[in-house]
Amino acid sequence: MGNIKIGLLQFFTLTVLFELGTALVVNLGMESDKDAWISILLGNLMGLIVFAGYAYLYKKFPNLPLTAYIRQLFGKYVGSVISIAYIVLFLNLAGRDLRDGGSMLVMATMHRTPLFIISMLMILSSAYVLHKGVEVLTRTSLVFAVLVILIGLFCSSMLMFSGSINLNRLLPVFENGINPVLSSVLHQNYMFPFGEMICFTMLMPYLNNVKKGPWVIAAGMFVSGILLSLTMVLNISVLGTDIVKRSPLPLMPTISKISISDFIQRVDILIVMVLIIGVFFKLSVFFAAALIGISELFKIPYRRMVYPVALIILFSSILNARSFTEHIEEGGKLLYTVFPFFMVLIPLLLIIITAIRSHSSPPRSG
Repeated sequence: MGNIKIGLLQFFTLTVLFELGTALVVNLGMESDKDAWISILLGNLMGLIVFAGYAYLYKKFPNLPLTAYIRQLFGKYVGSVISIAYIVLFLNLAGRDLRDGGSMLVMATMHRTPLFIISMLMILSSAYVLHKGVEVLTRTSLVFAVLVILIGLFCSSMLMFSGSINLNRLLPVFENGINPVLSSVLHQNYMFPFGEMICFTMLMPYLNNVKKGPWVIAAGMFVSGILLSLTMVLNISVLGTDIVKRSPLPLMPTISKISISDFIQRVDILIVMVLIIGVFFKLSVFFAAALIGISELFKIPYRRMVYPVALIILFSSILNARSFTEHIEEGGKLLYTVFPFFMVLIPLLLIIITAIRSHSSPPRSG
């Protein structure tokens, strides 16, 4: 990877695009019905608490990725096994996001295009950018973050002008009590998308400011949580909870409601653009995390592994489920069974071991 150093603004925009990813267009948090927007905010808060643990480890090991300080803390052999498990996790998440993006594009617009072709084009574009370097990916995120924000502002304004928003559909708040909200947070919202920030532990050593870096990334998480919550407010207030629950891509029918004087219509293509951008950056970050882990653990040059790993991600995305419904059901189970082990439990053990070693180590003589 060389001596890459990435700026704070670039990390901020990369974080926002990563967090929005596919979460922006799906029915996130709908286990709590019309209170889904509250579930997202609470999930964001829990995600920030979990990220605080990642930031602590980063400040203790500012020049090392996750796979490197795992071996320092757990030992060479146990640490290597856990590091390989994390690399497999990142590859799996990249494959799942590739499947998400390809399937959603097929459902949204490209009905007759084979899923394999769409997935291949997506992974090749990601591989091309990563072959140029992670710093190219982060610089690219600056441009696309501005584009996504402009599209969001335009679509929100058009929905307001078209009179499609009915905020009464959000009332009453906590109609079924707080238990559905808490259940939604624990089963989905804190882990997807906020817990997935574990992959940034592989990229954070390339921050150019150790002190401010974690704060900037946390700010990106907070902003993305607000944007996701506002998006769900729009979906529910325009469509109602029943339609949002039944729709796999509720943002598409929401935006299709825009109609001003029969002049501005059919702007849902903008949401397809946002979906492609979000999938590209989320996929690319997981892809980069896996590449950094492989390079660091096996001492293989980073660029030599880009296209072989791209093939692994491509075929895993196609073979991991027979249908999109099965793919979604599998992902839902992983969110509260397997992923917390990697995103909460192991980092918590690393924090405890680091804290004990820091406390027991003798003070340095001045």
